[in-house]
Amino acid sequence: MLNKEIIRIDKLPVLQPLGQQEEDSLILEWYEVNRTLIKRETLAGRKVHLDKPSSTVLQQGTLIYQDDAVVIRIFIKPCTCMVLHSNDLEVVGLFCFDVGNRHLPIYMIDDHKIAIAYDGRLFPALQQKYGAAVSLANFRLDPSQIVNCYGNIYEQMPKNRN
Repeated sequence: MLNKEIIRIDKLPVLQPLGQQEEDSLILEWYEVNRTLIKRETLAGRKVHLDKPSSTVLQQGTLIYQDDAVVIRIFIKPCTCMVLHSNDLEVVGLFCFDVGNRHLPIYMIDDHKIAIAYDGRLFPALQQKYGAAVSLANFRLDPSQIVNCYGNIYEQMPKNRN
């Protein structure tokens, strides 16, 4: 039976060797990873109150809580994305400009795919302009994949994609 006590988290733990702890997940949408205060239940029903330090980046698999009985990690739900498939840097640049005007984060999925979260108004316009190069697909939008105009600030961080 689960303890109904709220787990308060104001700093992330240092990973200790895993023993026989139960694995649990705090499920977030892609747009929730930057929230500083998150109050909800984990997948197993534990009440969590996460007061995220401002310098902390929540990524897929980030350990947010650990004790002798349980380990709680972040799980970012995959979502419907608009994906551009292109090897042409000019096309990629124009696409990023069009999307950037909407202030939507752009994610680098792999060397030839960039993605943004689905937007019902933007998708038809992008499909009309870029044709078959733009499609819909489900991806997990992790902060480590965000492309910034000044470089990827997470590129020095170890990749932790589980």
